[in-house]
Amino acid sequence: MIILKRYVLRELLGPTLLGLLFFTFLLFITQIFKLTDILLSDGVNPVLVGNFALCLLPSLLSFTIPCSILVGVLISFGRLATDNEILAMRTSGVHLITIFKPIIHVGFFVSVLMLILNYAALPSLTLKSNDYIYQIEFQLFNTLKPGRFYEDLGSDNAEITFYFGEREEKTGDLKHIHMKIVASEEQLTGEKKKDKKPPTETLLIAERGKISVDKDTRTIRFHFFNGSLHPIEKDDPTQNNVIFFKELVRNINPSLSRMKGGVYQKKNKEMTVPELVANVELNRHKSPKTANESRVALWQRFSNPLACLAFVLIGMPLAVYIRPSGKSSGFAISFALLFVYYVLMKWGSSLGKVNHPMTPLAVFSPNLVLGCLGGMLIYFQTLK
Repeated sequence: MIILKRYVLRELLGPTLLGLLFFTFLLFITQIFKLTDILLSDGVNPVLVGNFALCLLPSLLSFTIPCSILVGVLISFGRLATDNEILAMRTSGVHLITIFKPIIHVGFFVSVLMLILNYAALPSLTLKSNDYIYQIEFQLFNTLKPGRFYEDLGSDNAEITFYFGEREEKTGDLKHIHMKIVASEEQLTGEKKKDKKPPTETLLIAERGKISVDKDTRTIRFHFFNGSLHPIEKDDPTQNNVIFFKELVRNINPSLSRMKGGVYQKKNKEMTVPELVANVELNRHKSPKTANESRVALWQRFSNPLACLAFVLIGMPLAVYIRPSGKSSGFAISFALLFVYYVLMKWGSSLGKVNHPMTPLAVFSPNLVLGCLGGMLIYFQTLK
């Protein structure tokens, strides 16, 4: 029996690794283009980009591992069924459950391992990858060349056009700075208001400035000296109020909308399980929408890893019954099952957004539906 188990596991290994490579590359390809653009930029440390890619990879694997296991099960058991090897095993007195058992153990083990990683490790790595993004952005800001207009600085709370005339070689200070800021009051304050006012334009002119990074608040800080602010009134262009300043600080960051009171607001995928629980309790009455989103993320943190076990349960009997003849057939069936899983997962998320009482059951429904269906198929096949 040990030889049989090893043989079945060896058959599973090849197609699973093939599926892992395919799905990981599929999800990673968009990031590859971004990383290539960053690497081609002057002044960016390739080691920093490599660390970012390494931190990003585990979060991708949390999605691609269940998919690859599904493909591996369908292709390996499809081949065993097509070559009548499963029939030969059963004819020799080997029970079908004995053939399935080592693969079920693999699915269970991988699900438990991913549950452990989802508890705190993967959120921490996701947060760490964002830290690397901020460091890369800071390096990119330091490579800005004088005499050019920059319009894509990436701030969420404003549209910014930036220009400076020259840069001092010794200190790195910028000179002859012009910055146009277009933002509404809602974008600047982060508070939603019923009476939305049109965006206002402000022109900033400064003799000198510095760029620095604040790792605690994850912001890129512009420090201006000896300048003036010129608000542009569209309704009355003749009115020109000028504000002079000796020193002014302006923070810019792609996620500035996630800054409140100088504190970085984590996304749900960056929170550990205890932090998600605390966030649900904190926003239960203050912001029900935020609480509902965190609650769905909390349930999905336990539901998604169980996909490995559900895919194993549905994949084995389905492969024996359908007998996919090649890798293309295995991938086609896996895409169909993944589509069903995705639809059920989105249904659970939609119920969670309105805080429906059936949300926990709906979030776990992809695993329950595919797992129970696979269990029924295994039961009926063992009766033959």
